[in-house]
Amino acid sequence: MSDTNPSSRLAEFQAEVDSLKVTGGRANPERTWVILGALLMIVGIVLTIISYASISGSAPAKGQVVFVDDYAALGTLGLTLAVVGAALFIVMSLRRYFRFWLIRLIFEQREQADRIAGR
Repeated sequence: MSDTNPSSRLAEFQAEVDSLKVTGGRANPERTWVILGALLMIVGIVLTIISYASISGSAPAKGQVVFVDDYAALGTLGLTLAVVGAALFIVMSLRRYFRFWLIRLIFEQREQADRIAGR
């Protein structure tokens, strides 16, 4: 039976991951997409708040033209950016987690197969 010490299993797992020699292109591409998603959420929320404040706080004076349609379009753009940014943030965060989870699952299945085979 194999050693059940958690630190030795962790070291073995780390060595196994390092030996895969998988090139992922750039270093940590999910981080860039997560940051972009967070920025899109922030910009979208700020645009929505600005457009809401501009529409609700403006009472047209005599002879003044209020561009309500422009502010409504700006608010819609802000909401769209916030939703797209949130989706991007969630997808990229889960992508990294599921990649690690899949490697761990494969490693555990190989270890179990080795135990059954008596290696």
